[in-house]
Amino acid sequence: MSAPTSIPLDLAAARRWALAARVGLAEARSQIDALNVFPVPDGDTGTNMFLTFDGALDVLRSHHDIDGGGISLTQGLALLARGMLLSARGNSGVILSQLARGLHEAAATTEGPTDHLGADLLAEAFTRADQLAWAGVSSPVEGTILSVSRAAAAAARVAATADDATAAQVSAAALGAARAALEHTPTQLRALARAGVVDAGGAGLVIVLEALQRVLSDGQVEAEASDSPWFRRGAVLPPAECTDDGEGAYEVMFLLTDSDDARVSHLRAHLEQVGHSVLVVGGPDEWRVHVHLDEPQVAVEAGAMAGHVGQVTTEALVRQAGMPSAPAPRPSAAVGVVACAAGDGLLELFEQSGATVVRSAAGSRASTGQLLNAIWAVAAEAVVVLPNDGDVLMAAEAAAAAAREDGLVVEVVPSRSAVQGLAALAVLDPQADVAGATAAMSGAAAATLHAELTVASRDAQTGAGPCRAGQALGLLDGQIVVIDDEPARAATRLLARLVTDQTELLTIVAGAQVDTGQRDEMEQVVGVIESAHPGLEVDWIDGGQPGYPWLLGAE
Repeated sequence: MSAPTSIPLDLAAARRWALAARVGLAEARSQIDALNVFPVPDGDTGTNMFLTFDGALDVLRSHHDIDGGGISLTQGLALLARGMLLSARGNSGVILSQLARGLHEAAATTEGPTDHLGADLLAEAFTRADQLAWAGVSSPVEGTILSVSRAAAAAARVAATADDATAAQVSAAALGAARAALEHTPTQLRALARAGVVDAGGAGLVIVLEALQRVLSDGQVEAEASDSPWFRRGAVLPPAECTDDGEGAYEVMFLLTDSDDARVSHLRAHLEQVGHSVLVVGGPDEWRVHVHLDEPQVAVEAGAMAGHVGQVTTEALVRQAGMPSAPAPRPSAAVGVVACAAGDGLLELFEQSGATVVRSAAGSRASTGQLLNAIWAVAAEAVVVLPNDGDVLMAAEAAAAAAREDGLVVEVVPSRSAVQGLAALAVLDPQADVAGATAAMSGAAAATLHAELTVASRDAQTGAGPCRAGQALGLLDGQIVVIDDEPARAATRLLARLVTDQTELLTIVAGAQVDTGQRDEMEQVVGVIESAHPGLEVDWIDGGQPGYPWLLGAE
C-alpha cells in the first residue's frame, strides 16, 4: 500500500487552506449556529467563523502575487494572520484567528528564509496557536473550542517526533485528536450534555482542520460519518441570508496604492465617519478598502486623496428606512468611547451620549477590524471600548491590543449587555484621565444586573428545566432562569428576581418586534413592581434590538 500523498505547507497551500476552510464553514455555518446550547435566537458561532475566513481572503486577494512567489512565506502568513484578526467576529472568530497567527510565528522563528513549514514547524504552530487562544480568554473553560485546540496541539507535537514525519501526518494527527475532543465536550460541560450537542466553536475548528488536512494530503481525508454526533439535532437553522443591515445604500471596495501609514490612518478615520462596515487592511504597499455608505463617490474621492485608487467595485444594497445618519465629528476630549449597539434606538442613544457606535448583532457581530477603525476615528487622547455583548468582548480586546501597538491609549470595559454599557457611559467624565474613567465605567457596568426576555426558538433542556419552542424565556446574568407559557407571567417572575429593595433604577429596553399590546402588558407588569418598590425609578427606551423583545437592567 503506497504512502498517502504529502503536500508541503507552502504559501500556495496556505492560501488553498484558507479557501477550503471558507467553503467548509460556508456549508456548515447554519448547522454550527444551531449548536447553540441556549434555545434563543442569537447563536451565530458558525457565521462568525465563516466571516473571519471570508474577510481574511479579501486581504489575500489584494496580493495577486501570493501564488507567484512575489512575497515570502512569512510575509504571506503575516497577511493571513492580520486579515483573520481584523475580520474576526465573536469570541470563536478571535480564537480561530490564533491558528493563522501560530502559523506565522512558527515561520518567523526559522533561521533564514523558508518556503514551507515542515512537521516540526507545523506542530510548533499548533502549540503557539493553542497557547495564544488560552491566554486570550479571561476565564477559560474545558469543553469548549479551547479543549479541542489543546488536544490538536498535543497530538501534533507527538506526531512530529516520528522519524521522517511530514506536515500531512502532523495535520492528520491533530485532526483525529480534535474530532475525539469534540465528541468529548458534552462530558465536560453540563450545558452541552443537557442540550444534546457538542461545542459549536470546537465543531468549527474541526472543519478548519479538515480543510488543512485536505490540502496537505491532496484531498485524501477520511470523511466523518454522515450521522456525525454534532449534526444529529433535528432543529437546524436555515442558511443565513444577505439582508440589509441599515448601514448604507452601497458597498464600495477598491485597492489603494502609492500611500503610507499616516494617510491610510486618516482615510480609515474619515471613512468611519461617513460610512459603516469599514475595513482597511494590507500594507505596506497595497491596502484593500471596504465601506458601506450612501454616496459611493465620497469613498473614492477620499481614497484618491490618500493615494492611487484602482479596482473599484460598487454594489447597491437595500437600505432600511429611517436609518440614523453617520455621527458628526466631535471635538477632541481626554477620553472618547466606542460602543457596540444592536438596534437603531440604542445606536442613536449611544451616539447622543457622545460615543462612536459600531453596529453589532447576532449574525453580524462587530469584527476586530471594525472596532479598530472606530477606535482610530475617535477624536480623543484615549479611548474606552464598550462591547455590550459577551461574544464581542474578545474582538474588543484584540482591537484594543492592535491599537496599542500603533501607539494609541485604549481600554476595554467588559460590558456584556446594552444596559451595562448605558450605565457605564452615564458615569463617564470626558475630561478625566483614562484610568479613572475606566475604573468608574467598569464599576457602573459591574453594578448593573442585566436580564433579557425572549421566546424559545426550539425545544431544549435548560438549567431551568425543559422548554418548548414558542415559550417565554427569562435570562438573568446570561442564564435561563424562567420558563413560562405566558409572556406577562414570565416578565413578572423575572422582574421579581431582578428588582430588590436596594434597586434604584430599572432600565427597560424594547426590541424591534414589540407591538402596542406587548408594551401595554409590560407596563402593567412594571406598574406592580413599582407599587412594591415606591422609590424605584423606571427608564423606558425604544432600543430596536432584534432577537430579544425586552432587555432589562437593575442598578
